[in-house]
Formats: sequence, C-alpha cells, structure tokens
Amino acid sequence: MNGKLPSGVYVVAGERHASALKVAMGDAVVVAEMGASDDVGDEIVRKASILVLEVDPAQPASLARVSEIRAKRPSLPVVVALEDANLSLARTLIRQGVSDVATLPFDTAELTGQLLEIAASQSPVTEARLAPMVSLVRAAGGVGATTVITHLAEALADWNGVSQDVCVIDLDLQFGQVANYLGLNPQTTVLDLLEASERLDTDLIRDAAISAPQGISVIGAPSVIAPLEDVDVDRLLNLLTVARQSFDFVLLDLPSNWTNWTLSAALACNEIMVVTDQSITGLRQTKRVIELFDMMNVSRENVRVVVNRVGKKLFQAISVNEVADTLSREVSATIARDKGDLQMAQDQGILLSQTNRKAAFVKDVDRLADQICDRIQGN
Repeated sequence: MNGKLPSGVYVVAGERHASALKVAMGDAVVVAEMGASDDVGDEIVRKASILVLEVDPAQPASLARVSEIRAKRPSLPVVVALEDANLSLARTLIRQGVSDVATLPFDTAELTGQLLEIAASQSPVTEARLAPMVSLVRAAGGVGATTVITHLAEALADWNGVSQDVCVIDLDLQFGQVANYLGLNPQTTVLDLLEASERLDTDLIRDAAISAPQGISVIGAPSVIAPLEDVDVDRLLNLLTVARQSFDFVLLDLPSNWTNWTLSAALACNEIMVVTDQSITGLRQTKRVIELFDMMNVSRENVRVVVNRVGKKLFQAISVNEVADTLSREVSATIARDKGDLQMAQDQGILLSQTNRKAAFVKDVDRLADQICDRIQGN
C-alpha cells in the first residue's frame, strides 16, 4: 500500500514520532526530525507535494508556523498531526485551510489512507511565477507608513530605468488612505475582490486595480469601516497569489491591528518593513511588533526596521543609533523628515517626487527601493 503514495510526501515531526514512522513506512515518505515549533525551512515547503506537520497547540509558535507555511505556498496540502486532538481544535484548523488532521502517535494505515485521499483530490497544476511582495507594517499610528509606501511604489515602478508594473494593495480595511493620498477614487475595493472568491482571476484583479498618474496601480481599501474579523484567510491568500501573478511587484499596506489574516499576509511576503519614528511611543510599539515576529519564528533577515521622519540630532531626543540599541536590531533604512512640502503635495493628491525630485525624503525612499530590489534579485 505504501508504494501507491505520491512522491514528495514530507513528514515533519519530533524524534519519537519520526523514528517510529521511518521504521513503519521506510522511504515511502521523507521524514524530517525537528521540534514542534522549529522553522521548517523553505526547501521542504518548496519540495513537498503533501506536508504532514506535527503541531503542539500549547506552543503559539507551533500553531503559527502552520499559517506561515500556508502563506508561503497556499496550494500545498498540509496535514496537521496532533496528540490528543480535540474536535474543536481540529475543526478550527480545517477552517483555516489545512487538508486533514492526523493523530499522534501515527497510525500508519490511517495516515496512508489520508495521504492517498488528498493525492487523489489534487489536480496537476503548474504554479505560475510569483512576483516579489513586500509589506509595510506601521508600528503605531501616525508614523507615516502610507506616505512611505506610496512613494516607494513610484520608486520601484521606475527602478534604475527599468519599468516595473507595481501594485499597492491597501489592507488597512478601517483607515486605509492609499487611494486618497494619490487622488484616486476606486470603484472596486479589496473587500469586493475577497467576496469574488472562486471567480477571482488575473483579469478581475487588473480591472479592480486603478491606475494612478504616478505610473502605479492601487487596489484600495473600502470607503466604509469594515470589521477586521470578517476577512477569510484562504480568500486573502488567494487574492495575494493572483495579484503576484498579475503584477511585477506587490506592496501591502497593513493595519496596525494584528489578526490571523494580517499575520498570514505579512508572512507571505518576501520582506516585512516595520516603519517607525524616533518617538518613545513608536519605539515601544515597534519592539512589541518585532517580538511578535520573533515569537512566530520569522527569520530576522525578512524583518527590517525603517525609521521615518529622521531629524537632526539637535532637534531629536533619540538618535538612530539609540533606536537600534533599543530594538536590538539594525536599522535597515532611514528616511529624512520633510520640511513641509510633503504635506502640501499630499493635500493635492500628488507625490513629493513630482514637485521636488531632489528632496532628501525622495532620495531616501529611492535608496530604500534600491536596497529592496538588490536583496530580492540576490536571492
């Protein structure tokens, strides 16, 4: 019966369960021994046709890595293996998109049946190339994340003379301002696309994305406040996947509130840029956000700190070096405080780069775009 299993089945489990499964199933599956909250690694996620993953519900990081894996590869069938699984938890995991729940210690016959059933339900699909995706996370309200993301989108759209089709998706469902900052009035919003569900495709995404005069596309937030808990994780991940198939580069403007779906969106990105300022409140919130990503075992290489509105030392109580010391993190980029022209440009629904290309703020955002593209091209 084991010979009928599809190739590429990976089982990630602790030593006790992994050893027993190796004896029972031999080379019918690839068994990787690791702790219930250890980072699975991109190679396994990329190679697996089906992934069986041990989860310890008592460890938040163990549950979180399920979302992280599904964010990286939404189409990958995941079987969660649990000791003493209760019906409520199993239903919750199924609702969040896992394919099935297995019991620990493994019952070889039962697991084989589950794997065969999943394999039979899968149709061969060629995964399209996914464009890079970067999220900007505001550590606290008022740090200027939306201002940074709109200017960053323009810088990426014409990076080093190379034209890129860049889309900004405003996922701040309650207070999103990306469209307003660019003088746009979208007729179709993120919520409309989420409701499209199975009908969602590249044509629908392209039709919904409104073109800004600055050469970028925007999928705007709804005009009315939407409950954050109403977002379905599967539909959101599907939306992001289709968007990455439709554009050359995708930027996400995330809310400051953390939910399962906002975390899943962040984990699906190539990089997470945490935007803060030099205020005590900003740094306190930034530290909490970074600790959240650490708890979820997000690689530090994928989480970068951007300090916005950097002023001269004479007028700034906290220096950039002190920011790095406070956060125990290197500051990836700094963006200069604007003298007032930025606000005037935003009031007109335009970017500062359209009126003053030589402004320190614009040059710093251009450097941030260079850093992002250099890193992504180097991977």
